[in-house]
Amino acid sequence: MNTIEDIEKVVSGFLMKNHNELGLGEFDFIYNEEVMEHVHSMCVSILCTKYGVGYPGGGFVQAVVNNDLMGAFGRADHINKKYIGLYVKLLYNY
Repeated sequence: MNTIEDIEKVVSGFLMKNHNELGLGEFDFIYNEEVMEHVHSMCVSILCTKYGVGYPGGGFVQAVVNNDLMGAFGRADHINKKYIGLYVKLLYNY
């Protein structure tokens, strides 16, 4: 993965394959396009940071990539707290 476009394709495929982990159909978290865009953006930033493509991510992304669980949860917003497991799965598998 050498370009942001490559990473975006990987992330889109990953999110489609793992759509069951996005909270669709759950009552405690309403799925909407804004949440999907946020999750997609975080996934792209995580892989870009891991592979050194473009600019490195912010504090939350750095903590995820560096396997710093306490740092990641401490820096996560309400959306990222829900999807941190998905981000770790992405990071582990790609």
